[in-house]
Amino acid sequence: MSDPTPPLTSTTEYYRPVQVWVVHPPKQRYWLHALLLVLTVFTTLVVGARMQYNFLHNQPVFSINDDALPFFPVRWALSQPSRLLLGIPFAGTLMLILLAHEMGHYLYCKRYGVYATLPFFMLSKTVSTASSALVLVIPVLLTTSLIMSSLITSGSRFESAVKAPSA
Repeated sequence: MSDPTPPLTSTTEYYRPVQVWVVHPPKQRYWLHALLLVLTVFTTLVVGARMQYNFLHNQPVFSINDDALPFFPVRWALSQPSRLLLGIPFAGTLMLILLAHEMGHYLYCKRYGVYATLPFFMLSKTVSTASSALVLVIPVLLTTSLIMSSLITSGSRFESAVKAPSA
């Protein structure tokens, strides 16, 4: 008979310690998030006002050949600020969906203890990308795949909760 090997006395003998680097989250810049949010709301208001104005005057939504208004009519909107009221339905809907989607990611990150910034809203003056947002996440290597899949799909879940009543 062979001699059995003696059992290990502790797990530290079996597993060597692993070096761990701690990433300290950078300081939040709330003023930057607020500024980008306000500018994004303004640009979506301008785009929405232009779309509604064209609709009311039986014109195509966007016409490049239209010499009356430029593609992104900031001066037109600011010359008579009440025109911005025309863009409220478009801007409100788009911003609500976008904010719900990005806050879904942010709130799930907070729930699972993963560092994430508030959404950074990015500006654009075209209708297809009237606004977009980004949540920066510092990845945690030891998170399970279930938590990571929850973080990835959380934005769509929050977004669909906002979209469902409008359907």
